[in-house]
Parts: sequence; structure tokens; C-alpha cells
Amino acid sequence: MIRMNQYISVSEAREIIENHIFPTENMILPLLEALGFYTAEPIMATLDVPSFDNSAMDGYGFRFDDLKDSTKLKVTNTIPAGISTNDPILGKGEAVRIFTGAKVPESIDTVVMQEKVVRNGDYIQCNTDEIKKGDHIRLKASQTEKGTVIVEKNTFINHSVIGFLAGFGIEKVKVYKRLKIGLVFTGNELVEVGKTLSDGEIYNSNTYTLQAALAEINHQFSFIKHAEDRQETTFSAIKEAFENADIVLITGGISVGDYDYVKPALEKLGVTELFYKVRQKPGKPLFFGKFNEKFVFALPGNPASVFSCYHQYVKPFVLGCFGRKNLNESQDVAVSESFVMKKSSEQTQFLKAWYSQGKVHILNGQESYKMNSVAQANCLVEFPENITEINPGEKIKIWRI
Repeated sequence: MIRMNQYISVSEAREIIENHIFPTENMILPLLEALGFYTAEPIMATLDVPSFDNSAMDGYGFRFDDLKDSTKLKVTNTIPAGISTNDPILGKGEAVRIFTGAKVPESIDTVVMQEKVVRNGDYIQCNTDEIKKGDHIRLKASQTEKGTVIVEKNTFINHSVIGFLAGFGIEKVKVYKRLKIGLVFTGNELVEVGKTLSDGEIYNSNTYTLQAALAEINHQFSFIKHAEDRQETTFSAIKEAFENADIVLITGGISVGDYDYVKPALEKLGVTELFYKVRQKPGKPLFFGKFNEKFVFALPGNPASVFSCYHQYVKPFVLGCFGRKNLNESQDVAVSESFVMKKSSEQTQFLKAWYSQGKVHILNGQESYKMNSVAQANCLVEFPENITEINPGEKIKIWRI
């Protein structure tokens, strides 16, 4: 009988994984194609923003000192946005009609919004008590000076980052490459979706779960192979996966049953064991190892275990290599709305749950064979070692998924 104290803790497993994260190679992509990647270098401003003094409002521009003598100013020019014109030279007591984004001439130091102006013919009047010198002018380089860092290295590129960079005229971005990820799934009982089940067979849901999960983080499998529950086929499938991928995921066959051939196959290949077996539920017989400069996660075949182990270990590792620095980005604290007990204080449990507005409800159906809660969950509650109860009103750690 295997004793629980032979397993490592969840925190130890996380630390080992974090210590083996490696950066992928870099590549340069057109700006729009960089969506969903991480920047591989700091990005510098290519120009001042704004690149010229411009009006922040539709209104009227003038010299502030001209208001000392009179609140009535003569409008002598119109300056639209985006049209290059010679800067008008204002005489004393003169103003220009100016529009949002239009270049502000050097002779103008203040803009008043049109809603605060009364215009009669070519003249405007305004309440001087409501105006300050420099109002409504966006000064050159007031947002960004040319040559300064505008996006840090390891920044996730979403639509807002792309729009921001486009404002600087940046066409291409250096990013981290996607990892090549292979999958070997074991089990004679597995049948592909679309085929009819015979007695004792089940559909191969794990492959669909992992394919979809990787797609959500801008990755896909470069290699997928089904290994029958035989020693030779398991060994050859894993060997082929390492030949085609940087990271290999294996589902099933990692326990110690008569038909579990994954661990012997990994040993025969010469894979270095970094850890095997974690004090957690689900997913106790989790394996993490290194083969030359490549890595392998061998996950239990149970779908609930695959789900939890992916989110707790595989996803942070992949994203860390892909450029994400904050591996705890999805971690949060919430107030429990549920009461839950566990029999053993020697293991961490990951419970499927629903999080909303600072509160978390732990779902029914936490048994490893029940997948209803997986489909309903938007987070995992971490029920740590040395604790046997979670009570309503307690603050607990969650991981958003």
C-alpha cells in the first residue's frame, strides 16, 4: 500500500514546475497576427504622442492674454482636423474656429469649448471666469515621448495593445513562438466521437478537453496519437511524441495497475523524473519529467483529473514558456457561500465552483466520475492540506478557469 506521505505537496509541485520554465524562441509577426502572443522585447515609442499640439475640443482658440481687455474676440480663420494649413498669425483680439484633433497654431495658447461661447457673426463672447490659460490643448508628447518604453517585455497582446501600437505606426512585433505540444492518450476503452459505443467503451473526451483548452491560450497539438494498453505501443507512441514536440502530454496509464505502461515507458526512454505523485485530489498519480530539453506531463486518465491537472500545472507551464511572467494571474480570493468537509487533512482538493462578484459557490457532483460540475464551473477552489472544513463566510483561494 502506497502511503500518502510519499507524495509531494501541491506547492512543491508548483515550485518544481516553475523552476523548469524555459522561454521559447522569438519571431517577428505583423501587428494583427500578434494577437494572443506575448512580447519578447520592450517596445519603444517611434514618435511623440501627440506628435503636435492639438485641440481636445470643438471650440475656439486664442491668446489667453487677449481676454484681459475684452471678452469679445473676432473669428478670422477655421482650422479643421487632419488638414494641413499654414499656421494663421492672430492679431490682437482675434480667434480661430478649431475642431477636435486639429493642430493648434503657435500663436494660440487656449481653447474654449463651443458650448461656452456665444457667437454673433464673426465675433464670440465667453465668460472669462470659466477659462484658464492652456485649457483644452493636448501638448506635444504629453502622453509619450519618442524613444520611451511603451509596452514592456512579456506583455500579453490583446486588441487594446494592438490598437495602442497602431497609434505609433508600429507594423511588426517580436513575440515568443508557440510551443510544439504532443498528446499521447492511452486506453483500449476509448472511442472517437461520432462512432457507436460497444459495452465497456467510452468516448475520448480528454482529447477534446485539451485541444479546446490549448486553443484558448493560442496553442494547438502538433502531434496526437492513441496508444493501446500494451507495453510496446505505449513506448513507441511516447518516443514518437518526443520526436515531434517540445512538451508531451499523456493521459491515462500513469498509475500502477496491470495495464498502466506509461511510467515504465518513460523510464525506458531515459526520462528524468522531476516528480511523481502529488498529495491532491483529483489527480494524485501526476508525473512531470524532462527528456533532454523537452518535458512531459503524464496525467491520470480520469477526465476530472485531466481538467484539474491541466489548469493547475500544464497551463501555467505552457504560458510561462510562452512569455507570461505572472503565473498566479488567475488566482483570487473569494468568500465561500458553501459548507464542505473532507475526510483527510493530508491532501489538497480542487473543487469545481462558480465565482461571481467576490463570492464562490462550490458545486455539487465533485466525485471524479461526475463531469456535470466541470461543465458548470468557472473556477477551482483550492481546499488545502491541514484543513478539513470550509464554512460559509470564509475567505478561500480560487483559480479562475
